[in-house]
Amino acid sequence: MKVQKSIYEMSDRELRAYKRRLRRQREIRRRCMMIVMTFCLIVVCAISYHSIQSNASTNSEDVNFKYYTSITVKYGESLWDIADEYIDYEEYKNKNEYIAEVQSINHLEDTDDIRYGQILIIPYFSSEFVK
Repeated sequence: MKVQKSIYEMSDRELRAYKRRLRRQREIRRRCMMIVMTFCLIVVCAISYHSIQSNASTNSEDVNFKYYTSITVKYGESLWDIADEYIDYEEYKNKNEYIAEVQSINHLEDTDDIRYGQILIIPYFSSEFVK
């Protein structure tokens, strides 16, 4: 095995050859890293594309999307009346669960905290996907 000379003991010709070898090695390492990074990027993109494609291909008729809308409380209306109009029993077990969510969204302490003209945010479900 050949022992490497110190760069201080090399002639100009040997030093130039040594520097060329170092540049070549760095270039080879850089190209290898670029190939590995490109491969990783391709794999990540393929996995992402597959998951996006599988999400888009689900049957939207079977899926209910959750949306929020604002309503204005009418005179004499209660949270129970609002629940009757907007509740989806496939998504909620009962009216109390729906009313609890409406209270949470609107920071209401009690079911009697609403008044005429107040604007409430309420959840509803729809099978149509809205962008």
